[in-house]
Amino acid sequence: MKTADRFKYEWLAGMLVWAGQFWMLKSLPPGIYWIVILLLFSAMVLMPLSRRLWDSESRQEWRPKVESGSALFMTCTFFTNSATEAIPWLLVRSAAAFEAIQNCSRKTLRDPAELTLVSARVFPAIGAAWLVAHRANWTPWGFDPLIVLLTAAHFHHAGFTLPLMAGMNAKEKPGCWTRFSCVAILIGVPLVAVGITCTHFGVLKFVEPFGVAILVLGALGVAVSQMRRGLERQHPFLTRICFLISGASLFAAMVLALGFGLRYVIPNFALTMPQMWAIHGTLNAFGFGLCGILAWRGALRPHQPIKPCCA
Repeated sequence: MKTADRFKYEWLAGMLVWAGQFWMLKSLPPGIYWIVILLLFSAMVLMPLSRRLWDSESRQEWRPKVESGSALFMTCTFFTNSATEAIPWLLVRSAAAFEAIQNCSRKTLRDPAELTLVSARVFPAIGAAWLVAHRANWTPWGFDPLIVLLTAAHFHHAGFTLPLMAGMNAKEKPGCWTRFSCVAILIGVPLVAVGITCTHFGVLKFVEPFGVAILVLGALGVAVSQMRRGLERQHPFLTRICFLISGASLFAAMVLALGFGLRYVIPNFALTMPQMWAIHGTLNAFGFGLCGILAWRGALRPHQPIKPCCA
């Protein structure tokens, strides 16, 4: 089977299995149901769908099968209430992160685009670790279990699709704007995590809104880059539509994130937390993530993948 066909069938199979989770996971508490659905969507659909963007010819054909198998096995953790089934996913994501870091060169460390693409392979490993913690009923640093699960979902989405597309835009269209987006995202994602921790302990409460502002600026740069690509006539019509939807969805999601991040400063503009994961999370997963990856698949020829230094 051709590599492109293998990629196609893998993510389609993941989509079908993920769709089945809508009914199978109905027994979950309403407060976490949609968060789990969004997290599984990244693992079972977005990550397999994006493989062709990294490299059209996988050097190790067994790897996609192991990744897909571990993602499928991970879904069992929500039926067994055990962390065991999530451990293979943590190992797979940790191996990908270790390989990305191990293969970094000095050029990678000096190039924001390359470094951002590397982070797209590293951040999901952090999300997988928080997922294992949640399923094991651990509460690191005394965080509420809901926050632990939201952190896992955050690193599977904002920690994956955002740096992925920021790096791709910067490699395809190098410039001050795209490089700034990469730097802001590289700084903003960990800074938001530090800020949330500071807020949790009641210290340095300015760090969270500051980190959110930095991350939002970088994300808005990606949104603009995506929409600009949607106006480029050399792309197929459906590809252009997907770019426009992706950019507009990210723009809207980041405006909501900015309002939530500044909730202690301007409380009237902030959504509630359930509204945030329902609206902001959905925009990120389906509007930005899914449409964005589909757009890049349509824009890049099968023999012209984006290859970071660590690939």
